[in-house]
Amino acid sequence: MFSAIYEGILLGIFVAFSIGPSFFALINTGIHHGFKSGAAVAFGILLSDLFFVFITVSLIHFGMADLISNPKHQAFMGVIGGIVLIVYGVVHFIQKEAKNQAETEIEIKSPKVFALIVKGFFLNLFNPFVWIFWMATSTAISSKYEFHISRIIVFYISTLSVVISTDLLKTFVGHKIKKWLNATVLRRIRHVTGGLLIAFGLYLIYKVFFLH
Repeated sequence: MFSAIYEGILLGIFVAFSIGPSFFALINTGIHHGFKSGAAVAFGILLSDLFFVFITVSLIHFGMADLISNPKHQAFMGVIGGIVLIVYGVVHFIQKEAKNQAETEIEIKSPKVFALIVKGFFLNLFNPFVWIFWMATSTAISSKYEFHISRIIVFYISTLSVVISTDLLKTFVGHKIKKWLNATVLRRIRHVTGGLLIAFGLYLIYKVFFLH
């Protein structure tokens, strides 16, 4: 059982420090909308990861892992994921900054919590690299523990506990550093985040049509 905890923590650390769309979304939300809003995005990402774990383990158990490993299905997810990331990136560019100090104090008008949870969920859901990652992880863990359900559950609890903890930390750091950032820097951070999301989206689409 200890090995399941240890390996789960190691995998969680790897996931936590992987640079991807979710990483930038958490930092950006923490900076512009505060810790609670960032925590809502982190919770949405967690729900998405739980969904991935359930689906991938179920597919492996019922011998349908090729639904994800199939190149055509991966290509479809790549196009959809690319479009979603591009849309999120464009939104970052068109959002308005606060125009005065009073608006700044309330951290710009934050989206509703439910909308932020949905954002985190779908930002993670439509990333095909995350699907592939969890499928590979589920295959390896199911094979290693031979469907000893208690060990598999402990492994995933350890992994996802580290992931949500570090996601909350990213958001907290983003919120705390805001006090040292002026409106111009905040706008540039938002634009950089949007540009990176668009770049990720374009890469996914490029990968589908030119690298397959």
